[in-house]
Amino acid sequence: MNRGGKMTLTELQGLIRDKIYESLPGSFWVIAEIASLKTQGPGHCYLELTGSEIPGGRITARARATIWASRYLSLSTFFNASTGIPLRAGITVLFKATVEYHELYGLSLNISDIDPSYTAGDMALRRETIIRRLTAEGVISMNRELTLPHYPRNIAVISSSKAAGYEDFMNHLSHNPYGYVFAPVLFEAVMQGEATEASVTEALNMISEQAELFDAVVIIRGGGSTTDLSWFDSYEIAFHVTQFPLPVLTGIGHEKDVSVTDMVAWRSLKTPTAVADFLVEQTAECENRIIEMAGALTEAATDTIAAAEEHLASLQNRTAATARLIIRVRSDNLNYHAETLRRSGKSVIRAAAEKTEKQETALRHLDPAGVMRRGFTLTSRNGLIVHSATDLQPGDSITTHFEKGKVMSTVKEINSKK
Repeated sequence: MNRGGKMTLTELQGLIRDKIYESLPGSFWVIAEIASLKTQGPGHCYLELTGSEIPGGRITARARATIWASRYLSLSTFFNASTGIPLRAGITVLFKATVEYHELYGLSLNISDIDPSYTAGDMALRRETIIRRLTAEGVISMNRELTLPHYPRNIAVISSSKAAGYEDFMNHLSHNPYGYVFAPVLFEAVMQGEATEASVTEALNMISEQAELFDAVVIIRGGGSTTDLSWFDSYEIAFHVTQFPLPVLTGIGHEKDVSVTDMVAWRSLKTPTAVADFLVEQTAECENRIIEMAGALTEAATDTIAAAEEHLASLQNRTAATARLIIRVRSDNLNYHAETLRRSGKSVIRAAAEKTEKQETALRHLDPAGVMRRGFTLTSRNGLIVHSATDLQPGDSITTHFEKGKVMSTVKEINSKK
């Protein structure tokens, strides 16, 4: 209504609405990222959409959108079945919508259809982009280059304590058929939804700070559908795994699904139960290797002992033979020396006897009795033999001994001859 060029706000909003409907008739196929999504009331879905000039770039547009209950159930079911993920925040969608304008609520989009093939392609492109980035950075295989201990006993587990998969993992690990003892420690984390990335990376950081306490890390998501697997197509989680100082084992997928996190892990297994079985089998292989080494060591020791015993017996035989030879040679030498000694003894004795006989003959000639028989006498004074006239003085009493008898006399005069 014209009031001298003035109009009410309602009139202005109505004019805007009419111009929009006039300029934008029909429906449009639009690409946008879902910033937030929530359902209310009888099943209506309310979304906040954002747009950018390039994927992942700065947000340059924002709009509200609605999927009415009459369309939401069929659209969300079809989208989930086609892409393997639910309609949720963080994904890019191609949707068909009409432009709506309300005087109280402003501009919004009324979504009537969604093309799931675009989202699947976009997710595949994002996934490929992450893989190419990790490859270009040279880190995609870093965790696989680590060495898993032969007996990985101390296990850091990243999972939700309420997940059925976590319970399965613990049961298989604790009740293994070999009776091996493991020491798992749970690091609680959100395993689906928008908080997954931040929660898992925070758990990895916590474990990294005490990495010396653990042998390996296990990331297990638990059972359920594959709709939440895409949360692990995350650059942040994957990069953390590549840089981790311990081998990381994953059990977050299913038979046909492999996430980027699985690709960079030290070993990817299909289920939490499979991860537990792998740890048990690793330990069993370690035990078998120890048994084989013990057997080989025992065999080698037995062979060494047998060879040593054989060598010792040979040495004993050679020693006995050598000893007998030495004894025989020494015995021969001893006999020779004994015979030589006997011959030498006889000669010495004979020579000594001849010498003794000569000495006896000489002594017989020197015997005073013999001398006196030849006419010689002995003179003594006070029982002592007198050798020289100078030993006497006039008046001494002397005794002269003859072969037969003796004469006592007194010295009257001494005549010394020089």
